[in-house]
Amino acid sequence: MSAIRNKQRLIHLYRYLMDNTDEDHQATTNDLVDFLRREDANASRKTVKDDIEVLIEEGIDVIVSKSFYNSYFVGSRIFEVPEIKLLADGIAPNKSISGEKKRKLIGKLLSLLSIHQAEKIEKNLYYGSNSGQVSEQVYYSTDRITEAVYGGRKIEFMYRKPAGSGAASGERESERIVMTPVMIRSSGDLYYVCGFGAGGRKFEVYRLDRMTRTKVLPLKGDPHISGSELSRLLNGMFGMETGALKEVTLECDDELEDMIRERFGETVGIRRSIKGRFYIKATVSVSPSFYSWVFRYSPKMRILSPQGVREEYIRKAKEAAGMTSER
Repeated sequence: MSAIRNKQRLIHLYRYLMDNTDEDHQATTNDLVDFLRREDANASRKTVKDDIEVLIEEGIDVIVSKSFYNSYFVGSRIFEVPEIKLLADGIAPNKSISGEKKRKLIGKLLSLLSIHQAEKIEKNLYYGSNSGQVSEQVYYSTDRITEAVYGGRKIEFMYRKPAGSGAASGERESERIVMTPVMIRSSGDLYYVCGFGAGGRKFEVYRLDRMTRTKVLPLKGDPHISGSELSRLLNGMFGMETGALKEVTLECDDELEDMIRERFGETVGIRRSIKGRFYIKATVSVSPSFYSWVFRYSPKMRILSPQGVREEYIRKAKEAAGMTSER
């Protein structure tokens, strides 16, 4: 190895500290001198001390533990360990991304920590299913959607629908979709694009891993609702199924209050009905997932209005009961 210049030495030192040190793994002055000499750098205790001072002056949080043999470690980083842990835990189980891509992406996150911190996180990651086989297409679609949202444009893509009951095993039909994208959202272990269909009237949701040939169109996106209205709409969705937006009145037992506040927000209007029960009014996307959610808490939750939604729920409950009794 050819000798490295003084300016290069500073970079080598910075990388070593970032990769190898943290509060529990500090490097002494002698450790740093030995490392730089192995790198064929002109290093001494004084040059290490001077270089550390330059890094600190440039905003690198190098903590100096004073002693006969000073030791050093990187304190704060761009992302701290809990932040990287949260991000990695969100990526690892995702079914839209292949196992190989997940590990590469998480590896990039872990590279922002020391090797010791990264090892702790890596050992406690659950990757879940590695069924994602179209990760490159997901990445490509994500890039196109981001470009369209930023530029206020529409996108076009082919969407692979689930195979019908009469289709051959694994066979799927593709449909051409044009929409104005608003955002990408994760739900469960999958990613979805949310936006508005033709004319900007209907809110639509599509799974990214079922999208192919995504492209940005030279068409201005349709006007859509404001950010606060979008948040209200998303809060009213159950899973990522869309349905008709309706103001629904629910009556619940008091023990469901915390769950209701978590679901609809702390500001949801709660009114007392009879002792031990309360009711709320909330705008929801009336979908099969909504009915399933209400059924999950039955009889501690029931639909009061509108009448059509209440009757449909009762019909579905009776239908489910009939299917169960036949088994």
